[in-house]
Amino acid sequence: MVRKTLHDKMLRHLVGVQDLSWTSKVKINREYHIHMFELPTKPQSTAKILEDGFKLFILCFPKVLPLALADAALSVLLYWLIPELNSPDMIILMNAMTDSMPYFILYMIIMLLLQTAIFYRINAILTQSDRGNFDALLQAGKKLLPIFLATWLYTFLVAIGLMVIIPGILFAVSLRFFTPLILFENATIFQSLQRSHQLVWGNWWRTALILMVPLFISMFIGVIASTVASGIFADKWLEQVTYLTMDKLFNPLFYAIMLLQYYALQSEPVEKHFVA
Repeated sequence: MVRKTLHDKMLRHLVGVQDLSWTSKVKINREYHIHMFELPTKPQSTAKILEDGFKLFILCFPKVLPLALADAALSVLLYWLIPELNSPDMIILMNAMTDSMPYFILYMIIMLLLQTAIFYRINAILTQSDRGNFDALLQAGKKLLPIFLATWLYTFLVAIGLMVIIPGILFAVSLRFFTPLILFENATIFQSLQRSHQLVWGNWWRTALILMVPLFISMFIGVIASTVASGIFADKWLEQVTYLTMDKLFNPLFYAIMLLQYYALQSEPVEKHFVA
């Protein structure tokens, strides 16, 4: 009822009409391209999450494109400044990363700011509270420090878990929802990781499947695009840049699907996904 009221108010504001019939609402929705997404209030099927996630991505993509392009340009700049990152030799690669650690930290901070802003704006569009990319950057900046530290802790836990393979795979999925918990629920670093695990654990397999779909799509398109670029220009650096660009441009698809799964998991009874 609240969402319906907000929708009606928005339509009246657009056209200056106080009494809207059902047919008028449909006509205005089509004319102004208004898409109303309902936040999941009960468990959703995998197909429903993915379908709505694609729709949300299509709706949000033009709006977050400047942020995604900035993220892609940042990655291209890093690989241009440190060409050793393209080396297949692991020793050369590790030495380059060690020697350039200050640049990597700066890169990670800016990258997280842009990606958090994308995530924030997709949620703002979903909840009809969108105020543009500048506001998304401001809100992301307010939560940048805890997200930065939580990202390092998440990466560390997954890396440690991958030493015995299975725990790392489990953690990669179950801890992944720390971002929305910090952004929208003011969770601390440790609370966000713990609560993410509690949210996902009872639905780990379904969540893993849902999150893998946009990752595979991004990977597939990236491989195809980079292969074509390499075949045309015969340039390994351009091949890498093409793959990175495609990956960054499809990040909003991952975030849109992840966000809908996050709200669907929150609608689950606590006892189903609580881990003592």
